[in-house]
Amino acid sequence: MKRKKKWIHTLLPVLAGFLALYLALMGIATFLIKGTFMELFETDFNAVIHETEETILGAERDNAWLANGNMKAAIQRYDYVLCSMTTTNNVHFQCSFALFNEEKALLSQSQNLVGLVYPDTNLAQSYSPIENYLSQEALKELAYYGKQQLTSLQAKWNISPKRGGSPPEYNSIDYRITMAFERGSDVPVQIIVQEMNWNKEQKEKNSSEVSADSQTHPEQDELILFSNDIWDHSMIVWSWTNPDIDISGIPQNYFFELECYPNYLFPYLSSGYDRWLSWQENSFLQNLKLDKDLFYTLPQYYASADSLPPFQPQTKKVSEIFIPQDDRLAGRYYLVAAVDCHPWLAAMDYMRYFYLLGFACMLVCAGVLAFAIHRTNLRRDALEENRRDFTNAIAHELKTPLCAIRGYAENLKEDTVQVKRDHYLDQIILKTEEMDGLAAEMIYVSRLDSEKLVLKKEPVCLNDLIQTQLEKLDDVISGKKLLVLYQAEEEFHVTGDRKYLEKAIWNLLSNAISYNTESGTIRIIVGKDRCSMENTGEHIPEADLPHVFEMFYSGQRHFGDEEKHLGVGLYLTRKICALHHLSLTVQNTEMGVRAEISL
Repeated sequence: MKRKKKWIHTLLPVLAGFLALYLALMGIATFLIKGTFMELFETDFNAVIHETEETILGAERDNAWLANGNMKAAIQRYDYVLCSMTTTNNVHFQCSFALFNEEKALLSQSQNLVGLVYPDTNLAQSYSPIENYLSQEALKELAYYGKQQLTSLQAKWNISPKRGGSPPEYNSIDYRITMAFERGSDVPVQIIVQEMNWNKEQKEKNSSEVSADSQTHPEQDELILFSNDIWDHSMIVWSWTNPDIDISGIPQNYFFELECYPNYLFPYLSSGYDRWLSWQENSFLQNLKLDKDLFYTLPQYYASADSLPPFQPQTKKVSEIFIPQDDRLAGRYYLVAAVDCHPWLAAMDYMRYFYLLGFACMLVCAGVLAFAIHRTNLRRDALEENRRDFTNAIAHELKTPLCAIRGYAENLKEDTVQVKRDHYLDQIILKTEEMDGLAAEMIYVSRLDSEKLVLKKEPVCLNDLIQTQLEKLDDVISGKKLLVLYQAEEEFHVTGDRKYLEKAIWNLLSNAISYNTESGTIRIIVGKDRCSMENTGEHIPEADLPHVFEMFYSGQRHFGDEEKHLGVGLYLTRKICALHHLSLTVQNTEMGVRAEISL
């Protein structure tokens, strides 16, 4: 639990730092991308304005109607042009247009239209501004079901019209939208939305009936095509009746029905109901007026275009259009264009995968760094613990000879007999030698742990080192009456520092002698790539085996919680072996304990 808390305490500040860096980098990148989208939106806005102007000027028939005074027909066509130009696939870019005459009166604007063809006339298709008759709530309902119908068409129309193919039949759509108009008028009387319930047999029956009736009564195609007896597998889900028209008592043939398939033109509805709704409820795009401050966009009012304000996410522009009215005159009109774009959202949408990738990289980097810091902290804690153990062990080891020296010195002060005096002096010298040896061991440990340690590289035969160290320990071996069985199968050659390797062999032999029994045996076997030393001492407790190479660890002597025996022999030996790329293991055997050095 303690380590887990330390890990959390390490991770949190690192994660917070990386999160701040991540947000800063992503913010800068998004800002730069946002600037690119601003330039792109400005280019698109200017392009759609130019295209709209060209379309209006190129509509010769519409302009002829305007010139001949047929304002209604011309305005209906301009409504269609402005509405059709109010379309883009960019979800962060929407625009609207309005056309004003020379007296600055509104002629046409982008709005929701319904296309209709009068069945009893030869007039071309015209467009009715349906939103002039429906409330906002009713218009939203109609747009919602219109999008459902479009979705049904897209699902069933597998071949794109741009690539060829025919649209699906009427009896395959999921929603039918029917509108009734007065004959010769574009005023809607009734709108009905039906949800279709189709099965295979009914589809085939309807297809044959529609085909036969169309051939028999071609002049009444609209009426027969959508008669109730054919569309009996449906359910009315929404309807609207014009409250300004009283249809009671009026003959049914006074009206004609129009299947809205897909003869309605709602801006941005093909891209989604939410996109249309955002355009419909955008007051900036809906309320287009020929304000005085818009005339700054006309070059003839100001000499330099450099004085124009920079492009903004919400921008309006006005341009002059001279529409020919006869061979000599051209009427002046004003086209107002408005755009509402969201460069920040476009940049964030463009960067979404970079956000995910950057966030994943941030988590990985934060985890790696936190793990490295945590591991460093653990090493620091271990070093601090070793330092404390080192201090405790040194204090304990020095305490024993210092107490002895003090005792002998006090005895020497009280007893002046020459014989005892020499004995006390000899003991004092012996204890100081022990202290000197202890200091040498500590220096040895510090030297091995130093990063500046440089080992000599020379060929060393471990067989010779073992023989040399056995000769030095011959008196101790004889004193304990030990039997040494030495078996050299092959010579064990390594490359390294002879002085440190001698120390390692000395420590192993000293342990084999010290922990051996009286009149015991030491078996030494040397091979080509290994060297083992086995004694007949007591087994090392299983709980102590994993710790035998730890500094200051001794499983046989205990000095309380804070004090430990200064066990550095095996620690130094393993350290020396590691520096020479050798492996050292200690294990219990039937005979006793065995230590083995191997490549």
